[in-house]
Amino acid sequence: MRKKFYYYTIIIVSMLVTTTKLYAQISPRNVEELMSYFANNTQNLDPIEGVYDVNIEQWGENAFRKFPSETTNITMVIYKDRTGIFRVFKNEQVTIKKIGSTPIYNYNIFWSGSNITDSKRFVLHENTLFDVNYSIPDRQLRYDLGKNYQAGFKVNYKCSFIKTYPTPEMYANSQKQDKSQESFNQWSGTGFALKDGYIVTNYHVIEGANSITIQGVNGNFNIQYNTSIVGTDKINDLALLKVTDPTFKGFGIIPYSISSAISEVGEEIFVLGYPLTSTMGDEIKLTTGVISSKTGFQGDIALYQISAPIQPGNSGGPLFDKNGNVIGIVSAKHKDAENVGYAVKTLYLQNLIESSLSSAIIPMTNSISEKTLPDKVKKLKTFVYMIKCSK
Repeated sequence: MRKKFYYYTIIIVSMLVTTTKLYAQISPRNVEELMSYFANNTQNLDPIEGVYDVNIEQWGENAFRKFPSETTNITMVIYKDRTGIFRVFKNEQVTIKKIGSTPIYNYNIFWSGSNITDSKRFVLHENTLFDVNYSIPDRQLRYDLGKNYQAGFKVNYKCSFIKTYPTPEMYANSQKQDKSQESFNQWSGTGFALKDGYIVTNYHVIEGANSITIQGVNGNFNIQYNTSIVGTDKINDLALLKVTDPTFKGFGIIPYSISSAISEVGEEIFVLGYPLTSTMGDEIKLTTGVISSKTGFQGDIALYQISAPIQPGNSGGPLFDKNGNVIGIVSAKHKDAENVGYAVKTLYLQNLIESSLSSAIIPMTNSISEKTLPDKVKKLKTFVYMIKCSK
């Protein structure tokens, strides 16, 4: 009996072990990058996200005796992926689901090599620790593990989770810093025109903003127009705005079309936007390159990989093909690679427009395809805007 008990507890405990070579949707390639992510985003982390020392006490028992307990100490790293799902690193068979707005969670375990499932509820205390107690009863062991245990045998687990990172001091310092910045916080990105006063940008550009304005309509940076959010796609990092300012007179005739075709690797492209305006100024910036790949970070089919250099502030700007058709929305750069950027394919923009508004606002006519690149830029720059956000 004791030999059988140890054999199955080894299988079960191995489901909870994580290693130090970690990678996730936030894309850390090693544990140092993950620690940096937690450190730099402490104030915005969900309370459960972090690194835990986990003590697992396990023992078996039946109607006649209690088998000696074993204690295992492991490290568990819990994070939220970009879809908002909690996961445990290196272990897709353990999932965690938050319940409501309080730090109460369902902890779901799918045991290796069997059909046993278990779900327990726990509460995170003071953002630092929680305990879970559970057992696998005789009926599940016999049926799912295929062993004829005597009646009443079960395996018990007592788990204690203590968060080691971020530390309480890091949370306290993050709150102090956040309070010091509450009075003034401003940032900018890029957007471009659709018909009828609508504008495209990235969701992450406008996320958390209390005020969103645009500058550069008809090339005039002395006037800011107020806008409101009319549609978002958080998963694909897209947002639709509409100018609400009563002084707004319209964008004029838009000279580009929004392409629905998928571009090929090697096609020439160019990007217009307003990167790093605090140091590079307010003049629109042009960069050129090619489609490097038809998939983006970690093979994401919603993205192109591009070689045109992009910087903070380019986010939300249009990606043009050589004819001046919009084929993507610039969304991110790869911080650890030279001239590797990503853009959301316009197919996903069209889906957002059709589900939120109407396809009638999509520009369909290209009047600049035969122009030289400098002439294209002269025409296009009055339809590409600086998005200014504040809270």
